[in-house]
Amino acid sequence: MPVFAPLKKIGIGVAVFFLFFAAMGLLKIMITPKSLEDRLKSGQHARLSDLSHADLSGADLAHTDFTGALLMSTDFTKANLTGANFTNADTRYAKFENAVLSNATWVSGQTCASGSVGRCLTPDTIALINSKACPKGHLKAATLGDMDLSGAFLMGADLGRANLSAASLKNADLKRANLFRAVAHGADFQGAHLPEADLTETDLANADFTGAYLRGALMVNAVLTSSVLNATDLQNAVMQGADLSGANLADADLSGANLKMARLDGADLSGANLANANFTGAQVSRAVFDNAFLVDAIWTNGKKCTVGSIGYCTQ
Repeated sequence: MPVFAPLKKIGIGVAVFFLFFAAMGLLKIMITPKSLEDRLKSGQHARLSDLSHADLSGADLAHTDFTGALLMSTDFTKANLTGANFTNADTRYAKFENAVLSNATWVSGQTCASGSVGRCLTPDTIALINSKACPKGHLKAATLGDMDLSGAFLMGADLGRANLSAASLKNADLKRANLFRAVAHGADFQGAHLPEADLTETDLANADFTGAYLRGALMVNAVLTSSVLNATDLQNAVMQGADLSGANLADADLSGANLKMARLDGADLSGANLANANFTGAQVSRAVFDNAFLVDAIWTNGKKCTVGSIGYCTQ
């Protein structure tokens, strides 16, 4: 008998091992998105929850409390969000197509008007839509994607984390506007006025800034991949850490601009004015500098380009 005692203990250990993993499997099933949706439907709050990328399309989430929740890329398509609370939630890239938002409390703390479908119609959003004017407006996380806001007067407006994807802002006045972490993928800013605007960490991929005025704009860590900044005024703009890979900056004025640690791989800077610009630590692989004026610019190695630096940096 003593010979079989160790085998018995081993058998019990194996059984406990498999029971443990069976329990873990059951736990995994219990916390699947389906059970999450059921929990939200039952009226329980989702405060401070991370629901990024969750599929809640078509769900009945009326009066659900999403205060402070992470809702990046969450799909609320056709969801019932009547009376829901989104105060201080992060709704960047979230989908609200045909979602009912009547009487919901929006990220900014404003109430969505009755009849808000697909976008939250706060008082300031309604004012902007009706008059194309909302200076110093409270438009935080506003759902303005695909809208025609050409010529809009938005000086000093708070558009932080707003959805401006594919919106037209041609010739709009956004002087000193706050667009911190806004999503403006593919937006049209041609001829827009954005001096000293805050575009920190803003998604501006594929956006068109042809002829825009961005002197002194703050664009730290902004995403500008494949964007068009042809003949754009970017004098003294702070673009440290910005991603300008594949961007068209031909004939742009970047004199005095801060481009430290920026990514300019494959960017076109032909004919650009880069006098006194700072490229310390920037990535310039495959970038084109044909006829670019680089006199007194600080090159990637931290050294100044000398007189005669046209098209390339001489040191």
